Amino acid sequence: MPCEQCEEGLYRWGETGECLYETLEDCQLDNQDAYLEGDLEPKSDLPIDFTMHFSRDQMHDLHENGEVLIEVEGSEEGEKMNILFTYDVEEEEVEEDEEEYNPDEEEIKDTFVQCFDKVIKNLKE
Repeated sequence: MPCEQCEEGLYRWGETGECLYETLEDCQLDNQDAYLEGDLEPKSDLPIDFTMHFSRDQMHDLHENGEVLIEVEGSEEGEKMNILFTYDVEEEEVEEDEEEYNPDEEEIKDTFVQCFDKVIKNLKE
């Protein structure tokens, strides 16, 4: 559940939380334990200074467009940082040796006739 901005300009935890936080960073820092529950816990013994949680839409943009721009507000008024996350979106290339198999119509008919003939032969025996 991410921090959301209220109409008054304050921030709250989730859709139903109270508008308590003056900055997005305050909201995220105060609720970062919720981000780190269960499977999201870091697999490292290193201390965590900040947790970044991506929404489903942000992840979609990252994977579809190869980038997503996140604005992080600082603790001081007017202080902010834009962070551009990038991802290599490359089309999976087919190796020349691994070309996709596309049989032509005659090849399909021949294979079918061979299989059909075997079935008929087995039935007669």
